[in-house]
Amino acid sequence: MNFVQKLRLSIGDNVQVVTGFDVTTGELVDVTNSTLTVLTPGEPGYGDKQVVFQINRITYARFYGRPARE
Repeated sequence: MNFVQKLRLSIGDNVQVVTGFDVTTGELVDVTNSTLTVLTPGEPGYGDKQVVFQINRITYARFYGRPARE
């Protein structure tokens, strides 16, 4: 099982994505062969935002389990 396959098994989980530039925390919502998409909390009144990462630019990903639903 490669990295992309492992990521796909974690769609819907809370994730912290670390790159050489930033650390982003949110819900993993999509994985393709070349990208990973995380839904992060946005500014109040503007809703959540999606952040897309190139998989080859990710240093590591840490998972925290399923997010709490309201």
